[in-house]
Amino acid sequence: MNFLIRSLTSFLYVGLLLGSLYIDATLFTVVLFLIAIIAQWELQKITNKKIILSYLFFPLTYVAVQVNLEYHLYLVGVAVVGCLGMLGFFSNSKQLRYSKAAVYFLSLFQICIPLLLLAQLGKSNPIYVLYFFGIIWLSDTGAYVIGSLFGKRKLAPSISPNKTIEGSLGGVLVATAALLYAADIENFQYSWVLILVVTAISGALGDLVQSKIKRVCGVKDSGNILPGHGGIYDRIDSSILAAPIYILLLNLFAYVS
Repeated sequence: MNFLIRSLTSFLYVGLLLGSLYIDATLFTVVLFLIAIIAQWELQKITNKKIILSYLFFPLTYVAVQVNLEYHLYLVGVAVVGCLGMLGFFSNSKQLRYSKAAVYFLSLFQICIPLLLLAQLGKSNPIYVLYFFGIIWLSDTGAYVIGSLFGKRKLAPSISPNKTIEGSLGGVLVATAALLYAADIENFQYSWVLILVVTAISGALGDLVQSKIKRVCGVKDSGNILPGHGGIYDRIDSSILAAPIYILLLNLFAYVS
């Protein structure tokens, strides 16, 4: 029954994201904005910090980028710097529960900016958003399956005891192999191998960062809005580091501008 509930929830979640992306870029942006609002509410709940101002991060930054599209590249750069900051939280996040500044930081760099970058990418190159979700979801699924079958060595037992080195490596390989197989071989660019591998690894690191934050806060799930999966904040964990890095690589290899 639990597997059925998880599968149904996943189907609805994926359908909402990809359906809105297919229908209209503006609708996709609205969906991501709602996800940002819920994820921030869940973050504030588990950290016991109420910060109303953080809910303005997404719309204000979105408007700023629309006013001057050149701000988009600056936003990518700032997002990558934020990724380095989140790795700092990963190594020393015990201060998280005591600091409103930490929650501000996470609201902006862990939730709003990655989702905003995906919204911008959805407006210009929706197929690349589809590739991104494909990398993240295939990597997560591959890690779960391979880890369950062959996992022996724990990746980070004090943070996420169920994750294994074999599963994480398997997830990266599954995502990379599946998307390369689906690609048009005649027009295939080898730079995509780097993009796929680095994005999948970034997704796994983002998952660990969020697991560390939840462990420090003493919770298993951020909420229960998604039956069988927990909260929205739980569902975007692999996009924490992956989205900014993925979009940076797309810019560096001139797939987008």
